[in-house]
Amino acid sequence: MERNVAIKKVLDDNNFTGLSINNASTPDEKKVMWSDLVQGKPELEDSLSTNAKQMKAEMYTTMFKDSTDLDHPCRIPGSVYLKCLQDSVKTTEKNRSAKCLPLFGTFDACRRGVIAQQKSALENSLVKQDIADRRAKALFERRAILLDTKGH
Repeated sequence: MERNVAIKKVLDDNNFTGLSINNASTPDEKKVMWSDLVQGKPELEDSLSTNAKQMKAEMYTTMFKDSTDLDHPCRIPGSVYLKCLQDSVKTTEKNRSAKCLPLFGTFDACRRGVIAQQKSALENSLVKQDIADRRAKALFERRAILLDTKGH
């Protein structure tokens, strides 16, 4: 547990938020945008001015590109969807949605696939860790028995 707390502290100190956004120093607007990118749907509301829509689209794009490298499987579908948003800031939300929805579907499928892979990897790691812990416990108990029998 101490190791996990230490790792979390290092991640927090370096402003790593991950999927859960547990870093208190991250501004709320970035938390919301990150959540949109990871599990929601990045959108530009009609209530925003054209300049505000452009700025929000650029913020989404910058955050996305800064958090994915060129090898990330969702980099291309995500970039294509965000480019569609950016290119259609002057249209209504309904028209933008109709134009960009197929691109979002591809991006969303990719995100869900990555999350499923991460979940599977975590489960596999936990199983391996449990096996290693049980082996270590068995060796420790065996050592204790040997020391007890040697001492008598």
